[in-house]
Amino acid sequence: MRLRWLQPVDPKSFYSWPNGITILRLVGSLTFFLLAAIKLNPTFNFIGLGLHWAGDVADGLLARKARQETILGAEIDIIADRIESLFFYLNFLHFQPHLFLPITIYLIDFAFVDFYLSYQFIKYPIISPNYFYQVDERVYRYNFSPLAKFANSTVVALILIFLPSWQHLATLFALGLIGLKLRSIFWLREKRALLPPLAQTPSREVSR
Repeated sequence: MRLRWLQPVDPKSFYSWPNGITILRLVGSLTFFLLAAIKLNPTFNFIGLGLHWAGDVADGLLARKARQETILGAEIDIIADRIESLFFYLNFLHFQPHLFLPITIYLIDFAFVDFYLSYQFIKYPIISPNYFYQVDERVYRYNFSPLAKFANSTVVALILIFLPSWQHLATLFALGLIGLKLRSIFWLREKRALLPPLAQTPSREVSR
């Protein structure tokens, strides 16, 4: 018997357990990012980053498994990711000012270019960027598939944290991300029409 709190919700619903997890990880990670800034302690910054990554995986996994994906959840997730990343990298830049170039370029990508691309899902009858394969397979494959999302959100951070002397590689990788996102935006602009109406799109009935 399925637990009541794991019952599917309407994609247009305001409330869902995954949305609650997104809010909790936002509050939790920001708490540690602020502690890192106040106490000038990089350990708190890394704890905040860990909460960001763990919470991002947890809310998405629960949403899909419990069929509680919502449009609002996707919007909150996109915004929360950017807020948390901005706080982490601004703190990280304070502790490692010599990494200014790769951090700046990556923030331009993630906070602006990738944010714009991710939010384009709202123009189509899909629930989140996870369903961009219904709009353009290339956009999904290079930006929102599991491997692409890992590359987009963690590779630069891992290089700068564990291999800071390889900052030139991180810079090139971030520039490559910007180029890929811009190309993906143009792929979407080439679309002449939206997908079929909402009522004809099965994924809207069960997904986030």
